[in-house]
Order: sequence, then structure tokens, then C-alpha cells
Amino acid sequence: MTVEQPLDEAQRATIVAAVHDELARWGIDRFNLGAMAHRHGLDAEEIQRHWPDPESLVLDALASRPGDDSPLPDTGSLREDLFQLAVRMAEMVTSEAGRKLHGGHLIADQFLASLEVRQTAWRHRAARLAVVFDRARQRGEIRAGVEHTTALELLFAPINMRALYTGEPVDHAYCRTVADLVFNAVAS
Repeated sequence: MTVEQPLDEAQRATIVAAVHDELARWGIDRFNLGAMAHRHGLDAEEIQRHWPDPESLVLDALASRPGDDSPLPDTGSLREDLFQLAVRMAEMVTSEAGRKLHGGHLIADQFLASLEVRQTAWRHRAARLAVVFDRARQRGEIRAGVEHTTALELLFAPINMRALYTGEPVDHAYCRTVADLVFNAVAS
């Protein structure tokens, strides 16, 4: 399908914000493009001219979560880069919008087609963050065989657990502790 006219940044931002709102409200499993367009006063046909299916629209929106436009940390130290990533995740997931958006990722049924959307979104996010580990590898800071995706899961899971499940504080001290634990687990 050919796109006649590209979306300007304001139009794209409006659509992505609407997708974020719907995901926060209904989750990935119950996302419906037509209902979203209706609820937010958008033209569903126009949206479909730019995104061929709801899955690609959701993936595109998840690729541009709030706070993701900041440059990746490059402190010269994996320990500090991990701390910066932990703080960013904590800030995002403890914000009202971030908490709602992450809540929409919860998997109610592991056999739903939307599982692929979640996995693809995570792979894209992890690939974007791989450069932090590539630089650390070049500096000789990481043991051989350490996969960056596993290290990221170790870093982000405790933060998500506190923010989304237990409600315990996710402050800088906690982020430092988690980052140090992950660094010690992967350091050469």
C-alpha cells in the first residue's frame, strides 16, 4: 500500500499518544484500532494508510515510549551506564503514564497473538540498548558469553517488580544497588 502523503510530526505524535492511551486503558490484547480512532477523534482509514495493521502501529508506538528520546548513557563505565539505565526505567515506570503503559504489557494468556508484539517490542528495545554493552565489551568490562538482553532483564525486572507489583520505593539508592548487582554479575 502506498502512502500518499507522509504524516507530519504533530500528526504522528497525536496518533502515538492515542495508542499509548489505549494500551494503558485496555492493554495490548484488547487494543482495537477502530475504537481508538473513534475515541480520540482520529481517522482510522488515514491511520491504516501509514500503518498496514494494528500490530505495526502498536510496535511503532511502543518504540517511542515517553523518555526514550534521550541519548543513551555513555559515561565510560558500564557500572555507571547501568545506573543511568536503571534510573531512566525507574522514572518512566513510576510516572503515571509509564505505570499505565507498562500495565498494558501484562500477559493474561500466553497463547494470544499479541505475545509476538510484546516479544518484538522487547527485542527492538534491547537492540537499541546493545550499544551500551558493546562499548563496555570494547573496554574489557564484560565477561565473555554475557548476552546484553539477559543483563537488561536482570536490571529492569526488579525495578518493574517494585513499581508495578509491590509499590516499594524505586529511588536512586535502589537503582544503584540493582545496577551494582548486575555489574558484578557480568563484569570480567
